[in-house]
Amino acid sequence: MTDERYFTTGSERFDALIDRFQPVFDRIRSGAIERESERSLPIQEIEELRESGFGRLRVPTEFGGFGVSIAELAALLIELGAADSNLPQALRGHIGFTEYVLAHPDPEYRRIWFERLVDGALVGNAESERTGTFGNLSTTVRKTDDGWRLSGTKYYTTGSLYADWILVSAALDNADEPEPVRAVVQVSTRAPGVTVLDDWDGFGQRLTGSGTTEFVDVEVDARFVHPQRAEDAGRTILHAVYQLVHLATLAGIAQAALAEITTFVQGRTRNLFNLTIAPTEDPVALQIIGETYGAAETVKASVLAAAATVDGASTRQLAGQVTDADFARAEAHVYGVQATVIDLVLRLASRIFEVGGASATAESRRLDRLWRNARTVASHNPAIYRQQAVGDYVVNGVAPSARTGAVLSAREKSVAPAE
Repeated sequence: MTDERYFTTGSERFDALIDRFQPVFDRIRSGAIERESERSLPIQEIEELRESGFGRLRVPTEFGGFGVSIAELAALLIELGAADSNLPQALRGHIGFTEYVLAHPDPEYRRIWFERLVDGALVGNAESERTGTFGNLSTTVRKTDDGWRLSGTKYYTTGSLYADWILVSAALDNADEPEPVRAVVQVSTRAPGVTVLDDWDGFGQRLTGSGTTEFVDVEVDARFVHPQRAEDAGRTILHAVYQLVHLATLAGIAQAALAEITTFVQGRTRNLFNLTIAPTEDPVALQIIGETYGAAETVKASVLAAAATVDGASTRQLAGQVTDADFARAEAHVYGVQATVIDLVLRLASRIFEVGGASATAESRRLDRLWRNARTVASHNPAIYRQQAVGDYVVNGVAPSARTGAVLSAREKSVAPAE
């Protein structure tokens, strides 16, 4: 097909992107229920996305990527999420890493990673810990006589099971630093000492590869060790992008719920409560589907509007014109719609059962996965904390990321273990 980089308008380019990826999305959708039933990891589906170039959507065209906007990316993620909500989340770390590379100040670093991403490399994420906190990490990267070494254990390492590389947060242990600071490093999933486990046991999003990853004295390329200062926590769109992926996934679940309940009603041959009316003309069914349509479209519009705000901040950042207010506005918009999106999607994923009675609960349909997946996505970074941050922003002008910076700047404190 024609290369998308040569289209003159955004709508032409997006139509071409849909034409490119829709067949992949359709194949992914066709096996979603079976994978859910058998807990079959979407390894082949991830490979199809890789081969189709989905991992290079945001890479600039001069490096061989598609150079799409964040708004276009969000729209594509919604379509992918409608096919199988596990897959946008599995690629969340990759999407965040691409944004990290885009904004990185070192042109050589950008060149190295853009070339790898265009060649098909996928990057997973390893941030969360059970023993440490974001401000006091137990995972360490230390400088030794033999170079840099990474050790520690990370949990909820979404997408790393399918990835070639992992972006890891760690406490930087370096004699040249007056005190430990936070750093991000990149290591190959095939490096000696890296073990990625498929032990995620959540009741939803079961195929995202969100298990445990262990690092035992892993050699790290010095070029891929980057300290992070607390004062830089707010000067990034990464926090907004990571949450935007979750919102796009939820919007995809809403679209899937609408499609599946519509198909269910269209295929019914009887109307238990009113035998004189065809199932496709049943007022209750039409009302529920009308409500679902309205809710799904509202969610989609909210997510795309937030994506447009994030995209504006990104565009100004890459042009060297961004301000702290741009970053704060992007975060506040994403965080601000988070609770509303969650409430709407959870309600519609439950409400669709009103049209089918017991037959809608058939295992063969797996309609329950829609609510379970939505509830699991919604449990990441609980929205109630985001609402507090947005309230502080609206009332007092405090950037939402200021709370993140406060966590990262907090010094290590000794806490007595619970009795």
